[in-house]
Amino acid sequence: MANKIFKMITILFFLVLIGCDQNPFDKLYDPTGDGALGGEWGYWKIYDDQLNTRGGVMLCPSEEHQTFAEVTGNPRSGTKCIKYCYDGTTLWDKEKNRWDKWAAALLIVAPTWQEYEEEEKNLSPGEYKKITFWIRGNLSPGAKIRFEGPGDYERKECDFLALPTIPNNWTPKQIDLIGKSELSRAKEFFKIVFHGGGGTVYVDDITYSK
Repeated sequence: MANKIFKMITILFFLVLIGCDQNPFDKLYDPTGDGALGGEWGYWKIYDDQLNTRGGVMLCPSEEHQTFAEVTGNPRSGTKCIKYCYDGTTLWDKEKNRWDKWAAALLIVAPTWQEYEEEEKNLSPGEYKKITFWIRGNLSPGAKIRFEGPGDYERKECDFLALPTIPNNWTPKQIDLIGKSELSRAKEFFKIVFHGGGGTVYVDDITYSK
């Protein structure tokens, strides 16, 4: 009897999953199909031992003198966290047509940087009010770090958190989504920006929440 009940529940479960255009196994991974849980869930963890966005990582203004990796040493939770390093070398900025001392790692919607301009995601159904995350690390003298939500910082079209230092121990931080970031047409989920110098930052448990 128990086996029959289990089989019936399993069948009903998969009938619900396939009752849409989305691949049923994708629906297990991404319940709303648009990258924003929202509703009764109230949050979406975009990184916890893995990148849960289906997107990729883009390094700017070039991939030189910086590294982005998942490491197992002393994560905040689970078994892995993000480690991002920039050695502070002046890099050529193609958009500004000049040499500058900054570097950034972007968690992007597109799977690769080549498709960055073509891909975007509607995050507005989630009704998110903040991005929370944990950090630790260090900055070189004169360096600063900034964490950004979706949008263009130079055009003042993204919400962000700027810090003059990075704590040595795991510390919670938060970006308040106050309306500068356009969540309905996001090309990035989260950005880490060094400027004025380099450093190393570890990041874990990046979460969009209400």
